[in-house]
Amino acid sequence: MKITSNRYFKLLTIIVVIAPYSIAVADSSTSNSALSLINQMEYASTHLNYKGVFVYLRNDQLKAIHVVHKVDKYGEYERLTSLNGPPREIIRDKESITHIFPNRKENIEGDFHSGNNFLRNFSKKLKDISKYYQFSIGKKNRVAGRETQEIIVIPSDPYRYGYHLWVDPNTGLLLKSIMIGEDNRPLEQVMFISLSLPTQISQQELLPTIVGKRVSQKREDKSIKSDLESQEESHWKIDWLPLGFTLVAYGKHLLPNSQIPVEHLAYSDGLGSVSVFIESAIDNHQSHLHGFSTLGAINAYGTTLSKHYLTVVGDIPHAAVEKIGKSIRYIN
Repeated sequence: MKITSNRYFKLLTIIVVIAPYSIAVADSSTSNSALSLINQMEYASTHLNYKGVFVYLRNDQLKAIHVVHKVDKYGEYERLTSLNGPPREIIRDKESITHIFPNRKENIEGDFHSGNNFLRNFSKKLKDISKYYQFSIGKKNRVAGRETQEIIVIPSDPYRYGYHLWVDPNTGLLLKSIMIGEDNRPLEQVMFISLSLPTQISQQELLPTIVGKRVSQKREDKSIKSDLESQEESHWKIDWLPLGFTLVAYGKHLLPNSQIPVEHLAYSDGLGSVSVFIESAIDNHQSHLHGFSTLGAINAYGTTLSKHYLTVVGDIPHAAVEKIGKSIRYIN
């Protein structure tokens, strides 16, 4: 079953704002070069000005997005503009993320902006999960007219995805990535087709270029991140998670057009992430996912338990999402 529910995309917007991404490197002689390149990626993604166009392929849908990324002493700024399909735009600054679309009936969809998340977000905890992924150096290749070095990321079990990354060793920028699923199938591909690195980018280039409905979110929800201890008061327990996945965020949210709070638990191994949403089913007439659904690399599993709707959503394989969902239980 394909994911088409607007409610599912509303859940995704919470994930996009807080879900952390990081990379770990296996401790072996063959991974030393990979470690060096990944350290460069971490720095480049947050310290360089760049402009360009990247394409994002998922579910046989190809999207082209223009990006302007600026860094100064005050922080990071970014504008993402869709070049095909419905006109949409995302403006990021150090405090918020604003989505703009001319069609006022349109909803935020994860596939427009998630393609750039993997290009941008890397944690400093590079050695924390070396037992769950192995890193090695692959072949050299040209991407966007630049020489790049391939890094191969292999998961240690079937509960997480692998990756092929192409990094420009001169700048440290990640110019291409392929997420690898079961049977070595590519699930998502992101690739720059043009890129420039100007020393200066004006604020004018970061202003919106389209007019329409605006939806803004805090870029980092500090109240969630600082509320991990309150998770101990939750009446829900997850009995199984893939090795290395730990709780990274906890909170309760009101989804758009809803008055019923949703309990949210987010877990990550530093590279993959999964969220569990728990919502009371009492007097709630909105549609909810029952069973499985998929959107590219994103898998979801929904069920009902103890008069609550449970939804598990993550960029992890189907088997992991199912196993997590079936391990959830209610504690009096």
